[in-house]
Amino acid sequence: MSAPLVPSPLDYIGRRKFSFYPPIANAEPNEWLRGTGSWSEVQVVNATTGQEIWIPRQYIGGVSDGPGLHLVVELSQELCYQRGVLAPRVKRIIQMPRPREPESKLERKRSRRRSGPASVVGIKVETESSSALRSLGQIGLAVVAFLVLAALVLALARL
Repeated sequence: MSAPLVPSPLDYIGRRKFSFYPPIANAEPNEWLRGTGSWSEVQVVNATTGQEIWIPRQYIGGVSDGPGLHLVVELSQELCYQRGVLAPRVKRIIQMPRPREPESKLERKRSRRRSGPASVVGIKVETESSSALRSLGQIGLAVVAFLVLAALVLALARL
């Protein structure tokens, strides 16, 4: 059995007028009345124009008293009302990378050329004993391959 739904703070204000903070863009004036609601969204009616908007409960925050018996309903995000649709207001900003500061000619010359001896790279020199061991390993591999081939030929000859 599921638990009962926790009522929104907006459910307790009754038929009193309230304002949203931040205000809903393109839905002025910012004076509203609570309408009906469901478990996922709440209907609000503009007190001046009669415009009805359904707001998802995820965007409803707390309710607080504003100056002089005026209620303020906090929204968790800035919302925008356009063409009958309420959506989060997104500010699309592309941040351009800052240009590199030009280096002085002296700094460029220093970065290209280092003072002192060149760096040493280790070179592995092959000794005669390691090359002899490698040759013996290759000869042993060839002998094993010859024996396997000879056993295969003898097996086919018996058939």
